[in-house]
Amino acid sequence: MSLNYEDTNFKDYSNCKLCPRACSIDRYKDVGFCGESGTLSINSYMLHNGEEPPISFQNGSGTIFFTGCSLKCPYCQNMQISRAKKSSKREYSLSELITIIEELILRGADNINFVTPDHFLPHIIEAVKIIKKNSIDISFIYNCSGYQSLDSLKRAIEYIDIFLFDYKYASNEVSSLFGVNDYFDVVRQDLSFLIKERGNLVLDNGKAKSGVLVRHLIMPALIDNSISVVNNLYFDYGVDIFFSVMSQYSPKYLINPSDNFSIINRHITRDEYDQVIGLINDLGFKNCYIQDFIDFDDDFLPDFEKQNIFEGNRNSGY
Repeated sequence: MSLNYEDTNFKDYSNCKLCPRACSIDRYKDVGFCGESGTLSINSYMLHNGEEPPISFQNGSGTIFFTGCSLKCPYCQNMQISRAKKSSKREYSLSELITIIEELILRGADNINFVTPDHFLPHIIEAVKIIKKNSIDISFIYNCSGYQSLDSLKRAIEYIDIFLFDYKYASNEVSSLFGVNDYFDVVRQDLSFLIKERGNLVLDNGKAKSGVLVRHLIMPALIDNSISVVNNLYFDYGVDIFFSVMSQYSPKYLINPSDNFSIINRHITRDEYDQVIGLINDLGFKNCYIQDFIDFDDDFLPDFEKQNIFEGNRNSGY
């Protein structure tokens, strides 16, 4: 059982620059661009069997879903929590976060997986410090959008073992369509830093222990973007990089589907999927996890309004 670790006023929240937005909001008085205050907010936590095989492994990834997001994609697959209303949020103390981590470990979690963690990095660092101080041997995962502050990553890397790193867009022109003008510049800089400091994913009998796994979601009408992401990874890091390609895009939560985002108001087609996967195979990537083609089935889309999602032996589609 954890001791009672009281929350302190983390100075980062008073003039918040934890993400590249650097909105400088005092989150103890207001919310930042991410939609979060200086009080920790968690939507749910569970043993997650829907991640890539070395992440979910045998017992599941001990996943903690934080509310809010600094990217706010209009098609977010986790829209229910990335833009959660204040009335639906549950606040947690540092002690409670530590208790959640301990509970997941006791339930057999193969790792602890922080999802959309950047705007709560100070809480996460303190919790990991305390768990590590208790000599608990478990890998910690930073499951992020790719749009991260380099300064924050430099702080996180001391405490985090594995980085699940989204690579959404291969140009600022494409990312600007979705409300962020410098995504590609940030991603390229961040990924270079992480690969240099952590290297490729390291497996121990099939279980992820440390390193970087890059993820990319194929989106309808943006296949040239996906092709560019694959080519960039190939030319920058070679065929040994650990790479995960997802086909589960859904317009279910799409904002204004008939207005600004009509071109992505559908699932991807088989031809779009085959173009991307064909290039990956042609280039000879050695460590690529490829999700099966999913065209209209939202079975892999999480519903955070249901209890115990991802519990049990749920197929990840890889």
